[in-house]
Amino acid sequence: MSFPHPPPHGRPGPAPIRVDPRELRPGRSWYAVGALVLVGGLVTALVGFLVSVLSTVALPEFEARVSSGQETVFTVTETDTLLGLYSSGGDADTCVLVRPDGTESGFGLPGYSHDVDTGSESWSLVGAQEAPGTGEYTLSCPGTSGGAEFAVADVGDGGAEFVRGVAGTLLWAFVPSFLGLLLGLPVLITTAVRRNRHRRRLLVERRQGFHGPATG
Repeated sequence: MSFPHPPPHGRPGPAPIRVDPRELRPGRSWYAVGALVLVGGLVTALVGFLVSVLSTVALPEFEARVSSGQETVFTVTETDTLLGLYSSGGDADTCVLVRPDGTESGFGLPGYSHDVDTGSESWSLVGAQEAPGTGEYTLSCPGTSGGAEFAVADVGDGGAEFVRGVAGTLLWAFVPSFLGLLLGLPVLITTAVRRNRHRRRLLVERRQGFHGPATG
């Protein structure tokens, strides 16, 4: 009985030419730089957006607070102050503002809406009134809305300040993330392109060195 002979082994071919990634320039650390810039921009945008949103929608500091059927005195220290009337369940018609000279005025409609739920309380901006001068003012709420709470706060220039808060929120959302992309993405792309170009150049040089110089 005869057995087939194994096929003769041919001469092994040349080992493939390899390039160690650590040889390539620029170094891989530039990937980390680009990624940090990119991620840093996104994180900054997220944090700034959240802080700006919380600041914009948060309740202003109350100058005075009173229950329905009561009144309280508070002091205005700046001229031309716009007072916003916040309520936890009543209407603006329930309260009046008594000026330092003893004259009374009701609260008009605010130029924007602002509702805040703090978890334990819910407040809504229901009125606004100018406090033209400094001095002691009285917030009087003689109405009969049972259990309602009222408060006044300095709301700056009203709706314009709220709009600026919204605009600032949008800027925080887009500007840092855009800068992160604008600066970080080119670093990543440039690093990848230059490393790939360097790798091809090294491969060409090593192939030429392996085959030796051409002879005539």
